[in-house]
Amino acid sequence: MKTTSTYLIPALALLLLSAGPGTALAQDPPAQRRHPTYTLLGRDADQVPAESVLNPNFVVSNASRMAEGSLWRSGYLPERMVGLDVGDVDGDGKNELAYATLRNVYVYRLEGSTYTQLATYKMPDNARSVAVDVFDLDGNGRKEIIVTAQNDSTHAANTQILSFDGSKELKLLAGGINYYLRVIGPENGRALVAQKPGTAGGEIFSGAVYYASFSGGKISTAGKIALPQNVNIFNFNIGEIGLDRMRLTSSIRFPTEHLILTEPTGEKVWESHDEYGGSINYLNLYAYGDSGKNVEYIPTRILLSDIDRDGANELIVAKNSMGGTRLFKNLRSFNAGAIEARKFTNLSLVPFFTNTNLMPGPAVDYMLADFDNNGSKDLVVGIIIEPGSGMMEEARSIIFSFNNLYTVDAGPQPAGAPAAQPPR
Repeated sequence: MKTTSTYLIPALALLLLSAGPGTALAQDPPAQRRHPTYTLLGRDADQVPAESVLNPNFVVSNASRMAEGSLWRSGYLPERMVGLDVGDVDGDGKNELAYATLRNVYVYRLEGSTYTQLATYKMPDNARSVAVDVFDLDGNGRKEIIVTAQNDSTHAANTQILSFDGSKELKLLAGGINYYLRVIGPENGRALVAQKPGTAGGEIFSGAVYYASFSGGKISTAGKIALPQNVNIFNFNIGEIGLDRMRLTSSIRFPTEHLILTEPTGEKVWESHDEYGGSINYLNLYAYGDSGKNVEYIPTRILLSDIDRDGANELIVAKNSMGGTRLFKNLRSFNAGAIEARKFTNLSLVPFFTNTNLMPGPAVDYMLADFDNNGSKDLVVGIIIEPGSGMMEEARSIIFSFNNLYTVDAGPQPAGAPAAQPPR
């Protein structure tokens, strides 16, 4: 008999953010102009840190001054969000926000102070959404919306691919796809990947992760991805990070939820002591023998992006704070969350920034993109306030955008910095 899982997250009051600008102390300019991240990372120990290149909603290592930025937030969404992504889904050159809840998909656009719903889609009754991505599947400059979902009755995948043609309902390009799909890679080299769901008792996934394409309403796979043991489609990303541009696999391994970097050979380069990527998003599975476990939790995504334009990708990941015990296999809760970015240097991930505003719940998904179409990148974060797990409890989610994440010209790159290369 199938066990029904309960997911509880304590409700927290949303912090009110002051809108007034902060006061910065005057400082002497540095003796020589270098890329700001050298000071931010403490490489110029004798210098007083110069103005941060980041929005003030983030703490930067050793930074004493912060550039002025802004924060936008949506109203409360009366559903439990599972994921979001940002991209141009109608080919007009402006970005839209696509987000999925357990049973619905929405497309919005933010321009200035106007936040407009453009289209919606109701998922099939037997499809529970677990992730969403936007990606140009056919190369026409208009991104499709990929909603990875699971059939809770059969435990098969029930993924949907949607497009936006200007009407109020998203168009279904393909449904009932028995693949889990995700988009991985750095922002200048993203790729679609696919993995089959498990078909037998205790199996979560079947086979390896493959690069994938979509044509004629079908998913085709080609090119198996070499991944470390216990890495699946939901818990990794691959790309070059650091000024040395090392190509590494970043993964969050369940159940420890440590962040791990491995070389293409499979050799481990670095592992965190803390847990990252904790989430209440899950896949149902056949019970693991007598263990009573019937869910597998899906970590939040790992992003790779050159935030400060120094020619090297940083790694962005969620650090959600567990609000309960880990003893229960089918129960977990989180009471707060933060977004961290880390730089890869000296074979280690060095903290670069973390948002200072305590989020009123765990981050379920996030994306670095020009959300408000003003030419600057924003960090858009979906947060769960209430999961809606009980009969008397209504689900609530909210979206934050830390606008203009990169606010100050970084200046020239440091001497000897490698030129940017196309992704391999």
